[in-house]
Parts: sequence; C-alpha cells; structure tokens
Amino acid sequence: MDLLGMSQNTLLLTFFIIGNIVSILLFFVILVSNIASKNRETKNIYFNAVLVSQIAYFIIDIIWAIAYFNNFEGRILVIRYSKMLYFITGGFAAFCWFMYIEILMGARFSKTKKQRLIIGLPILLSTAFVVIITIATPDDRIVKNVLVSISQMYIPYAYIVFAAIYSIVMAIKTKKKQLKKNYISLSIYPVGLVIVSILQVFFLELPIFCLGTALLIVLLYIFKIQSQVSTDPLTGINNRGALTKYIGEYTEYNSTYVLMIDVDKFKLINDNFGHLEGDKALIILANALKEGSSNRKEKCFLARYGGDEFIIIASCDEEFDIDLLVDDLHKEVAKTYEITQKYKLSVSIGYCRVSENESILQVIENADERMYENKTKKKKLEIDKK
Repeated sequence: MDLLGMSQNTLLLTFFIIGNIVSILLFFVILVSNIASKNRETKNIYFNAVLVSQIAYFIIDIIWAIAYFNNFEGRILVIRYSKMLYFITGGFAAFCWFMYIEILMGARFSKTKKQRLIIGLPILLSTAFVVIITIATPDDRIVKNVLVSISQMYIPYAYIVFAAIYSIVMAIKTKKKQLKKNYISLSIYPVGLVIVSILQVFFLELPIFCLGTALLIVLLYIFKIQSQVSTDPLTGINNRGALTKYIGEYTEYNSTYVLMIDVDKFKLINDNFGHLEGDKALIILANALKEGSSNRKEKCFLARYGGDEFIIIASCDEEFDIDLLVDDLHKEVAKTYEITQKYKLSVSIGYCRVSENESILQVIENADERMYENKTKKKKLEIDKK
C-alpha cells in the first residue's frame, strides 16, 4: 500500500477502517470465547450484549467514516442516520454495562422487574426521542439541538459514570483484598471509556474511540479470566480453590471460627421448580450470605464449599459475636422470600472454633457435623408440630 501516494482523507479513512476492523475482531474473539464457555448466567448475558452492541457500533463507525471522508450524494443523510445508530448501540451498551455491574454487586437496585424497568426507562425514552427527531428533521440541524445532544450523550454516559462510581465506592468500602481488586478492575472500563470518548471529540479524524475501547475490553477480559480462577461461576463468590488458598495463607488461628452452612430442603426446590430455579436460589442465597457477612467488625471469608453448602471463616475474639453473625445470616436469608416468592429459603448453620491442636480441615469437619445436628433438630421439630 503506497501511503505517500494517498490523499489525506484517504489515509485517515484507511486508518479508521483498519482501527475498527481490529476492534471488531478483538470483540468478536472475546464474544465467541464467552459463548463457548456456556455460561448462561444473567450477568454473562449482559456482558455478551455489551460486546455485540460495541461490534455494531464499530460497523456503524466504518459507515460514518466512509461518508465523512468522502463527498457523494446523500452523504449528510448517511452521517445523520449513523449518529442516530451510534446513540442506539452506544446507549444499549451503556445500559447493559450498568446491569452487568449491578448484578456483580448483588443486584441491589434491580431485584424486581419494576426496578429493572425504572433503570431502563431513561435510555428507552431518550432512544425513542432521538429516533423521532432524526426522522422528523429534514437536515443536519439535529446535531445542534440541545435536547438531542443531552439524549445522545449525557443519558448514556450517566449509566457509565454511575457504574464507575458504584465500583469505586464498593472498592473503598470493602476490606477484602480480592474484592477490592475486582471492584477496581470493573471501574477501569467505564472510566477509560469516558476518557477515550473525550479524546475522540478533540481528535475527530483519528480512530481513538474504537482502539481505546478495544484495549479496555481486552484488559477487562484478562481481569475477568483471572477472577474466574478463584470465583464460583454460578454464585460469583469465592470457590473451593480460593478457600484452599485462603486457608494456606491464614495465620490468625487463635481467634477464628469456621461456619458451615447448608440449604434446607434444597432438593425439593429442584424437584418442584426445576434445576434452573435451583441455580437461581443458590445465587439469591449467596447474595444474602454475602450481605450478612459483609461490613462487619469480624473479618469474614465466604465461599461456596460445594453443591448447596457454603462456608464462612470468621475472625473474632468472642463466641457471642459469632452468635450475632449467625442470627444476621438467618435474617438475611429470610428476606429472600421477597425475591423468590414461590418458596422460602432457610439454612442450617454449624460452627466450631479453631484450636492449635486441630487442623483447619478437622475444624471444618466438626463444624459440618454440628450443622447436620442442627438440621436434624429442625426436622424433628417439624415432625413434632405435625
């Protein structure tokens, strides 16, 4: 390719097309890899939706660049409708990114359909507004319309900025190093997206946004893969591998308790409502246990032990504090009926203090035995009531 023989516009257009094609290929590879993992969790669906909408955005960017750097009949119309499609794909990506972050954080604001509708309403209304104005406006005055500019720029970026602030606040609040690292990594993409968007405004003729976004998504995907090594793919909390690593690095055995937690009558949920509902129940339960064990004076490490069993390793001096922790866990689990509605979730908990004479694995076994003792007592009480 003879770059010196090209006109400036042709050269810039070539850079734009190459930049977008590279970005499309990177996003496509990550999308295929993600789909191949056969992870059907809601958060993964939203992540895939971000990838698809960004690929569509890059394709539209190529169409816009062809119209912007060339002079042909209908050029203005192509640019105008490209801007409309920019907003639709960019706005959808912003909404999906926010929902992805929201679910990772425990779905605090989107537990019900009504809440999800309220979250999506601004982007739905602004999208409809931009489409109507674009079609109704006979020329390019749309770009000068203040209301349209607000709809096109500020509303989508409000989702992005809020997601970034949300991630940073959670990173500051949590005392757990791994969670702090995960939350900080989640803030990199939206913060970086805002930065490359601002740079693109000042350097309109360079493919800064597409290449910057591609770099950000690659970094995010690397963090995502790394976190999956220590994260349970279903519930999003620590897995057995993370537990083993935590135990291996743990030193404060004199003031440590192990809590074993098992879901009551979990088989009935699977039998009556199906295994998909059973998976949903485990996710809801994990979030409840996370809520009950977070932001306490006791240092708590929560992990999925296997199946419907969970484990908490808690550091505190008094057994009284552990009893309070157990009560709070039961209360948080009881609140889940507002989400499940079809059935009530409850758990049996057994705990044991770590001593110097026993290995941590032996303590886990002892706590597990106490948990099953409590489960048996519950069953006897239910029989006696009948």
